[in-house]
Amino acid sequence: MATYTQLTQSDIQYIADNYNLKVLEFAPIVGGNGNSSYKLITQKGKYVLTVCDDKTLDEVTVMGKLLELLEQHDFPCTRVLLSVNKDLITMYMDKPVMLKGYIEGQVFECLDTKMLTQFGAEAAKLNQIPTPNYLPKEHPYGRSLFPQVMGLNIDKKYESWLKKQMNDLERDISPDLPRALIHGDLFYDNLLFENTKFNAIIDFEEACHYYRVFELGMAIIGSCVKDTLVDFEKARALVQGYQQISQLEPIEKDSLQMFVQYAATATSYWRFDKYNLDSPEADKANKHWQMVELAESVGAVSKMTFMDAIF
Repeated sequence: MATYTQLTQSDIQYIADNYNLKVLEFAPIVGGNGNSSYKLITQKGKYVLTVCDDKTLDEVTVMGKLLELLEQHDFPCTRVLLSVNKDLITMYMDKPVMLKGYIEGQVFECLDTKMLTQFGAEAAKLNQIPTPNYLPKEHPYGRSLFPQVMGLNIDKKYESWLKKQMNDLERDISPDLPRALIHGDLFYDNLLFENTKFNAIIDFEEACHYYRVFELGMAIIGSCVKDTLVDFEKARALVQGYQQISQLEPIEKDSLQMFVQYAATATSYWRFDKYNLDSPEADKANKHWQMVELAESVGAVSKMTFMDAIF
């Protein structure tokens, strides 16, 4: 999580007073996008204080309600702390604030097959939780958003490629594919392990009611890739873990290769939009091309080879 709102000791204690906490130590948490987060050590334990810089109160409230729902299902993720007034979200400097329990664990960029099998099983458990009606029915950077960057002529080659991908997806995605509650951004940096034991999934900002197989596609590109190639041994371990809990339907197995491509394409769109339009960064302006190469490499594998490698 990045730090966009700079808070002092007095700022943090002012917020902590809403939760009857005395802050003994604090430190910014680096990484991520769109939030300012701090690790707090208090008389009652460790917490993460998040100031939501780019989200409305309604959006953050939805996120808090979802985390409460996941806690009710005993799903391993962040736990939200209510204020002394029983508020899920508080405000500071006109920005929504959430206080969550601190989860011990470490992010591993390179997951081994045993870790991926654990991860796959937890993803399946998440997808089995009934979707609340307040979650979006589309992915926050899915294909319905692609037209927003077409025709801008910032990168004509990419915009043309993206249009073709969108048209292919609209033609090939079956309306019969199962939908479920999905995290929507299952990259390795949203997973916490203690040593090699799975501990939690974090950062549910992209959660929605969407294709279940999209979740697996995103998990594969987020944790089973080396450079611009899918590591099929790792992807197989992930899918095996998933199917230990929830069997994929034949139509999902048949569509998985397309959804790995789709996930890479959606991530390329997010990067293009983020680094060229939303928050331009010259050194990252072409970062979307890495995901284009990944999508193309997946598409170049024959259907039979892909299916044999994964299933």
